[in-house]
Amino acid sequence: MNYKMFDITDKVVCMTGGCGGIGSGIAKGLAELSARVVILDRNREKLTTVCKSLSQETGKEIKGYSVNITDEADVEAVFGKVYEELGSVYGLINCAGISHVAPLGEMPMDCWQAVMDVNVRGTVLCSKAAGKYMYKNRCGRIINISSLAATHGKPGYTAYTTSKAAVNGFTFTLAAEWARLGINVNSISPVMVVTDINRRQVESDPEYLKQVLSTIPNGKLCSAEELLGTVVFLLSPASSYLTGQNIG
Repeated sequence: MNYKMFDITDKVVCMTGGCGGIGSGIAKGLAELSARVVILDRNREKLTTVCKSLSQETGKEIKGYSVNITDEADVEAVFGKVYEELGSVYGLINCAGISHVAPLGEMPMDCWQAVMDVNVRGTVLCSKAAGKYMYKNRCGRIINISSLAATHGKPGYTAYTTSKAAVNGFTFTLAAEWARLGINVNSISPVMVVTDINRRQVESDPEYLKQVLSTIPNGKLCSAEELLGTVVFLLSPASSYLTGQNIG
């Protein structure tokens, strides 16, 4: 078997939301496989702590850049800086995401808009900015972390599910638009992964967790480590002909 098909050595991979539970787990795994990992996050203090910790754990340098992914000028500037300092933007993993859980009748519209801004606008802006540098080399991979929630309605999650459905639609359309530029665009829709977004509800409501587990065929939650193989596949030469797919 040609294992080089899955080789991502020295590939510059940027990850939004890399300080979160899913993002940091994937970032660690990619660094261990010798990718050049760049974490993008708004929280400077947390960014410094996470990059230092992951660098120590993996023995690889993990760089961090502070950016507000909902601010177009800020996004353009940070990807320009990454390209200038590292010479490439090969991969982008749009992992940043937030949620606000409330019945629609009680949903403050500023909270709704905040979810849309981070989950959808942030994904679009980062893809647009990264794509400019991918096109220079006629090669690039964009992976959008979506959610099974995008196709499975759940009370209280109108903002989150709507945002993830939009991410999937964006994935399919951008894949078709950029296919001839050598840029592959795919999304991953895992079942629930316990993160800061949902930890309180999962840990405080056993009935809720029981209900969630009852909808998952293997009866267990997902972890960042279990997403890593799919991410590596989508970044590697092995998936060179795969684009416009949502893997759930």
